[in-house]
Amino acid sequence: MPQVANFTAEVRDGPIRARQVAVLVTLGLLVLFDGMDTQMLGVIANDLTRDLGLSIANFGLVFSFGLLGGIAGALFISPLADRLLGRKTITVASMAVASLATIATPLATNLYELLVMRFIAGVGLGAALPSIFALVAEFSPKRFSRPITSSLIAFMPLGSFLGGLIGRLVVPDHGWPMLLYVGGGLTLVLTLLAAWILPESVYFLARIKNNQQRALKAARALLPDLRATAVMVEDADGAAQKKQPVARLFAGGFWKFTLLIWLAYIMNQGILYFVLSWTPALLQKSGLATAAGMDAAAMFGLGGALGTALQGWLATKVNIHKLMFAEMALYLVAILTLPFILHDGALTSVAVFFIAVGICAYQAGFILIVVESYPNDIRATGFGWALGIGRIGATAAPVLAGLLVGLGWGAGQIFVAAAVPGIISVTALLLITLLVRQSKSASQP
Repeated sequence: MPQVANFTAEVRDGPIRARQVAVLVTLGLLVLFDGMDTQMLGVIANDLTRDLGLSIANFGLVFSFGLLGGIAGALFISPLADRLLGRKTITVASMAVASLATIATPLATNLYELLVMRFIAGVGLGAALPSIFALVAEFSPKRFSRPITSSLIAFMPLGSFLGGLIGRLVVPDHGWPMLLYVGGGLTLVLTLLAAWILPESVYFLARIKNNQQRALKAARALLPDLRATAVMVEDADGAAQKKQPVARLFAGGFWKFTLLIWLAYIMNQGILYFVLSWTPALLQKSGLATAAGMDAAAMFGLGGALGTALQGWLATKVNIHKLMFAEMALYLVAILTLPFILHDGALTSVAVFFIAVGICAYQAGFILIVVESYPNDIRATGFGWALGIGRIGATAAPVLAGLLVGLGWGAGQIFVAAAVPGIISVTALLLITLLVRQSKSASQP
């Protein structure tokens, strides 16, 4: 009689295997290179605009076109992972597109070509991230789920640190194009490695494609000791699954949660990409040396990685909502302190470090909430749409900062203005907390 294994139970409740570790580390490195791509552009903004004859105030358009591509990738391509192409396929193909576009960016000779390159890179990165985190959720043991997810989220600001570090090593001697060649080349190599190491989503193969042979092969790629001749996976109820993934984000009581998550993501992504994109340039505008901007970028990466890693550990011990309120408070204190210390490069780097600890940990908390709240069959779609809608803020923030620079605003004034989206986001978190509390009360007899 054929032996059927419950793949979800094998992963969630069984011991973590070496192959799982290799797969999760590979996914984390893909997130790392996503963060590196964003930071590299901020590091070379002044040099790139000088060589192309652009105004630094207009460079917000370059950041934003990359993020517009991210919106398109997250909204329209990432849902294909849940229903049509598979999560591994979307991850590998999208990261390959992003790496090739990054390598091609130095070939741009004018603003329009540069915008096209960054848009294509953004499409790839925006499409890849939701599938990466959906695979992480599927392949992680339940008892380690929050620490693993937060650790991988930490790879994004760590990528910022890596981008700043490579920039300091490469740009002074070889120029800004070499930074993009190195960064894009490393991402392409890692993507090819991921194509070899990563299995396809077993859930996708078994439930969506109804292909037991491929599902069993993918399960054994992750769990080499699996002895079953077939696999099953846990699933949402069949009636709900007949709905389109995006429609299910608003089914039942999910609509309030979804809209509040989207509002919070718009604010959070606006903050993150403003800090990532503009901090080096604004510090130089305030009179600090170029090296100070690169140091601040590196400190943002270190602070963000530490904050998200600590968040994953603390989230297993204390209420995640209370933890996130504390993280936002840290961000607000640090961002409002920054204008008073802009004359001192060392103190500025310390402030940027704490800004990163607060906002990156806070955003990691929202990723955990999204991944844990949506059912498996719409997880990539739920995260993809939250990320895509959130990148409206990520797109608008760099452009708005550029407009403020053009209007003569000082660096300190712009940093103070960055507190406003934080206040809006924490208000959304408060409403989500009340919504969750009401839902739990209603479900109790």
